Amino acid sequence: MISWDDELVQTIGRRRSVIVLGAGVSRNSTNCHGKRPATWEEFLRTASVGLGNPPLLVKLIEQKDYLTACELIKKRLKPDEFIASIQKEYQRPGYRKAEIHEHIYNLDSSIVISPNFYNIYDTYASSTSAGTIIIKDHTSQDIINYLSGGETRLLLKTHGLANTPGNVIFTRKDYAEARTKYVLFYEILKSLVLTHRFLFLGCGVEDPDIRALFEDVQFAHNRMPYHYMTIPKDEVDPDVLELVSETMKIRFYEYSPDNGHEELTLSLKELVSKVESYRSERAIDQKW
Repeated sequence: MISWDDELVQTIGRRRSVIVLGAGVSRNSTNCHGKRPATWEEFLRTASVGLGNPPLLVKLIEQKDYLTACELIKKRLKPDEFIASIQKEYQRPGYRKAEIHEHIYNLDSSIVISPNFYNIYDTYASSTSAGTIIIKDHTSQDIINYLSGGETRLLLKTHGLANTPGNVIFTRKDYAEARTKYVLFYEILKSLVLTHRFLFLGCGVEDPDIRALFEDVQFAHNRMPYHYMTIPKDEVDPDVLELVSETMKIRFYEYSPDNGHEELTLSLKELVSKVESYRSERAIDQKW
């Protein structure tokens, strides 16, 4: 089981945290036919096969240059075909929430970020909260109105949604255009990096969005609080983890990936218990 830092428990308890849900979280979900959402790499490989596996495209995917690979795929497909492929994989299958989504919701973080196109957590959180969750994406102009905390619970879809595929961020060009067109959105994210503690779940250290954001803040200000990320044991070389920890100020929680990453789900259940206990104690002594 993961041994959670007291500092993280207290930060979540005080609602000064941002929970980030990567694709690994959604891999716990299935639809009625047992299908799981494809990872970014799986999506690209399927598209590559449909295009006859061009050597350059295969090479880019092998090198994990997913942004460039996706750019090539998008150029070789008609616009409506590319949009249809996103919706076919990430919206139409009807993925259902998993136990891990319940624990994440029960952490009751005032801000949750999801770069995923699909709406598994969105649907569950909206239903459970009776529609009180505020959902915004990178194109929204009024996000700043919902950052004050209190009773507001905000879900930020940083790469867009599958049901509005024209606005999704999926290629290198999309990233560059979004960072220029939606400057305020990215400035808000940078501010959160400085004022909150991020807990990354189901994310990878190679995620270009995460790296760009955290490295920008770290080198611009030369100081920021440590953040946290869960990763499967032995997935990343220790030297790489040390380098990422230094450049992005992230502490890692390693767990066993056995039995469908069961240890992460169980550890999050324990984290919920610790956070709830902390909040109960603070409600008595009023030391917030």
